[in-house]
This record gives sequence, C-alpha cells and structure tokens, in this order.
Amino acid sequence: MSKSSILIKKLGKQAANDMICGSEDNDCVVRAVQHAFGVDYIDAHHFCETKLHRISGNGTYTGRYLHLIKQAFNTKIKMLGTKRGVSGYRNLSRPVKSKKEVWSNAKSKYVTKRIIKQQPYKVKDFVKANPLGSFIITVAKHAFALVDGEIIGNWNDDKAINKRVTAAYKVG
Repeated sequence: MSKSSILIKKLGKQAANDMICGSEDNDCVVRAVQHAFGVDYIDAHHFCETKLHRISGNGTYTGRYLHLIKQAFNTKIKMLGTKRGVSGYRNLSRPVKSKKEVWSNAKSKYVTKRIIKQQPYKVKDFVKANPLGSFIITVAKHAFALVDGEIIGNWNDDKAINKRVTAAYKVG
C-alpha cells in the first residue's frame, strides 16, 4: 500500500494532502501531474507512487514509465514526437531554415543553399509552438507542467526557458 493511501485512510483526504505536500522533496513530477491534470496533490502523489513507481522523497523516472501510460484521471496522455529507431525513443524536434555553403560543380564556386534541418526544442520554443492545452514537459532531470502557455511547477521553472526539452506529453 502506498504512503498516500495510508495517510488518506488515517487522516482524511484534505489533511493528508496538506501533510504530504509540505513534507516532500524531489516532487517535480508530482507537481507536473497535479497541474497538467488539474487534480489534488495527494491524487497526483498516489498516481506517481502506483503508476510511475515513485518512492516518497525520491525522484521519478518519467522516461522509463510515463510513456507506457495511455490514460489517467479519465484523460488521455500522448507522448509527442516521432518514433526513432528500434529503441522506441522519440525525436521531439522542429524544422529550422538555415543556409549552407556548398561547392557547385556547374558554377565552379561555392554557392549558398537553403536547407531545412531538424533542431531539438528548447522550452521557450515549445511554449511558443503550443500556446493552448496541457502538457507535461521533461528536461534534464526535471519536469513541469505547461497549461495554456503558462509554465507551472517549482518556483523557478519559468526562468529556465533555454533548456532542451527531452520529452513532452500532451494531456487531454
């Protein structure tokens, strides 16, 4: 039985919510699930314990477990990006126009050629590309929620907008 289930039975839902919310560390995924799905902290905590195999006070391995979940709290979850290779990892990138100097045999000189290459999303680019909807965004060793263009999570998440997005999950 999970810690959140024991506390709910013992104290009731609101008291357990207040108690566990103030005593947790490394709970960025719990907060991201809470805000993305619009549920109480205790419900998000229970979800992370049971479905994402989170131990209280420790971090959560979202890359290992979250992509396996298709629905939670009567809402669908979809991992964004295109499949890449046999490993099943996703490629979350955006097309970017750039110029490249290439040698032209016909003209016998270097010419500028415009190409479109795929570039990984940064948080600020992902926010700009997805102004509406609820998302769970993961960056290196951290996660937060993006709800209607607003970054919600820990107190300084909206400051780190130049980090590379490692995975994104659309909620709803």
